[in-house]
Amino acid sequence: MASLVQQHGKFYSQFYDSNRTPKRKRIALQTPRRDVAERLHVRAEDKYALGEYDPWRDGREHELFGWEAPPEKDLSTLGKARDAFLESKSHLRPATQRTYREVLRLFVRYVGEDTRTSSLTSREIANWIDSKTEISDATRRKYVSHVGYLIRFLVKKGWLDRDISKDVGVPKKTETPTKAITSDQAEKIIRAIEDSGGEDRYRYIILILRLNPMIGLRTGELLEMRWEEGPVRVDLDSGVVHVASGGDFKTKSGQSRRVPLSEEAAELLKEEREESSSEYVFHRNGSKVKYTTLSSAFREFRKDAGVASWVTLHSTRHAFGTRLASAGTPIHVIKKLMGHSTTSVTEQYMHAAPEQGHHYVDKAFGD
Repeated sequence: MASLVQQHGKFYSQFYDSNRTPKRKRIALQTPRRDVAERLHVRAEDKYALGEYDPWRDGREHELFGWEAPPEKDLSTLGKARDAFLESKSHLRPATQRTYREVLRLFVRYVGEDTRTSSLTSREIANWIDSKTEISDATRRKYVSHVGYLIRFLVKKGWLDRDISKDVGVPKKTETPTKAITSDQAEKIIRAIEDSGGEDRYRYIILILRLNPMIGLRTGELLEMRWEEGPVRVDLDSGVVHVASGGDFKTKSGQSRRVPLSEEAAELLKEEREESSSEYVFHRNGSKVKYTTLSSAFREFRKDAGVASWVTLHSTRHAFGTRLASAGTPIHVIKKLMGHSTTSVTEQYMHAAPEQGHHYVDKAFGD
């Protein structure tokens, strides 16, 4: 096993093998840049795992240390740093990129394009937030969070020593229960659709209500879901749904993932496949369903069913995360299956199902 170690501003790859002497072997990566160190460390770790590099024998005398880092970008001013950061986020969804762009536009305009990044302190961020007297607490948290991504980008690139955004005080978020749809609520909406005589016309809504609590896709991913080729694709042979960016479609985090299908979910999709002539899983008269059409119809039937207004299409995705947490699924697994960028987003499901921790506590401390 290996780990990346930083000591006195320098980075090292540290390897451990209880059967070697010494048990720990530290290799100097000879770079002050964290991004370069991380890349070298991963290369060394991969070569070591494949048996192509022995740190005890080879030390730095190996071809992998001949790799040269790309030219370092000039991030000396806030304006240049913002532009480089936004470029690094070009793989994300357009909506996510717009949010970053707008928040950073406001921040940079307040602090100044030519402000030296090395002189940035938490006071500039705090003063900017305080100047926005009309914004809500939620928006304050959002602004600090998004500027924090820029700050951590500068830390990673070696232009700042630490994340100064952590020093900015913002109103704490009041924890609210995760809004997961229940099976009873889903069935009420389905009955409302059937009572209206719309079970054929709105078949796609019924399928979402029954399927998505078992696969946890975002609404945009559901509407992009296809049987054959496409960024979001059902593979019934392998029993998974592939979710990736492609064409005009981009996942929220920019990352791809594979969502396993339970037997019930796979059977539901097989039945739908046999009756479908469209390339899209969720379609209307063979064509891809528009989000506005889906959202409007869902709200109408939810109202007819007498289901609480907080139940949304996204609640079907929440049901997936909550069910996984209740079953004791580790947080990093839930994060991966749901395509979250960080575990902080995933933690809401652990709060919604606190009893899941008992299994691990009992196992560790039980008789």
